[in-house]
This record gives sequence, C-alpha cells and structure tokens, in this order.
Amino acid sequence: MPQKTRRRRTVCLRRRQPPDPKGANAMKLKWHGHACFEITLGNGTTLVTDPFDPSVGYPLCTAKADAALLSHGHFDHNYVQSLAGDPAVISAEGSYTVGGAKITGVHSFHDPEKGALRGENVIFSVEADGVRIVHLGDLGHMPETDAQKAVIRDADVLLIPIGGTYTLTTPQAVEVIKTYAPKAAVAMHYSNAYCKFDITGPEEFIALTGAKPLPNPAEVVPGGLSGCHIMNIQE
Repeated sequence: MPQKTRRRRTVCLRRRQPPDPKGANAMKLKWHGHACFEITLGNGTTLVTDPFDPSVGYPLCTAKADAALLSHGHFDHNYVQSLAGDPAVISAEGSYTVGGAKITGVHSFHDPEKGALRGENVIFSVEADGVRIVHLGDLGHMPETDAQKAVIRDADVLLIPIGGTYTLTTPQAVEVIKTYAPKAAVAMHYSNAYCKFDITGPEEFIALTGAKPLPNPAEVVPGGLSGCHIMNIQE
C-alpha cells in the first residue's frame, strides 16, 4: 500500500476462558472493508484483522476487540486506535492463544521482491469452534515456503486479496484458490464505491470464479461455507 506507516508495539496477550463447550453460538465473520474482518467466536471472543484509518474510505471499524491481528504496519492495516476495548496486538509470526482461538502467524512479503518494494507481511491462521480461517493480509507473491503453503492449504475460509498493485492480482488469487483448495474463499482488498486506491475491483474475480454474495456478517460453522464469495458493507 502507499508508504504511510505508523509504528505499533506488540503487547502481551491476555487470557480468556475457553469456548462454551455446548457450542451455543456459531462463529461470526463480518467484513468492515479492505482487509479488515471481525471474527467473533461462539464464546464472544472477538478478533479484528487489519483495521484501517479514515483515509481508506470505509466506515471505521469500532468493534470491541480482544486482539488485533496486523499483517503489516501500513496505515490501511494498523489503525488499532479505532477499536474499542484494549486489544492485544499481534503483528509477528509465531503461535498465540486468545480466548480459545489458536492463532498462527507465518512470515511472507508484501511484494514479489522479498520485501524490497513494500516490506514484510504476516499470514494469519485462526482456528476455533471447529473451523480454520486464514487471512493473507497484503500477500504480494505466490506462496513459496513450506510454511506458507501449509498454512494456506485446506483452510475452511480463505480471506484473499484480489486487487493487485500492492497484493496478489485477481488471476493470482484464483490460482491460489485452485492450488490450495480452501472450502470457501472471500475476496478482500479491492476498489469499490468506498475505496478508491489504484487497485482493481471485484468484477474479474466474480467472472472467473462465479463468486456469490455472502451475508455480512456470516455464520461460519464446520462444513457450512463453500465456493467463492464477495461480501458487501453493512453500515
């Protein structure tokens, strides 16, 4: 993304109770725009990925979060101050546990030149309530390392950038989906009526994959989602 960055400090994680064993509530996935998703576990634990600052164009994410997962430090992915609560900040590769969610961060790059153009990126896997969601952040190259390939493969839900310029292009995103076979894929990081960045819109992705609208928020349960999807902003 455009080079406007803010330094963020990674803080220690706070422990919460494990998920309700009765499974009374399904996990919810809400798209706030760009690469920002709100993931709410059945026990109420809330994780937010890549919150953006006001210049991006979408309404700000003001969710009360237990943790913020930041793929990298650019302004359109690290605006933690919009979030309510006092979220732990996870912005590096490694293994973490937050409120019953198993989180794995895998190192990658924001560009095809090993980070020389736009720096580093973290792919996050979130496993909870019997499902695994993978958020690619601003992945700027095809998966290369064994760790990258392993974390992406067979995800229940893959949140994948499609806009190009700063991330995977739409054809690259489609190739990733075909190669690593997620049960469902949700497009992110593209231009639309809110976001006017120099990236492509979702039209080619829809044409190539037959992507269907997904309710926003959507319930995520084991075996519940399949195929490719676009989510619309709910103000």
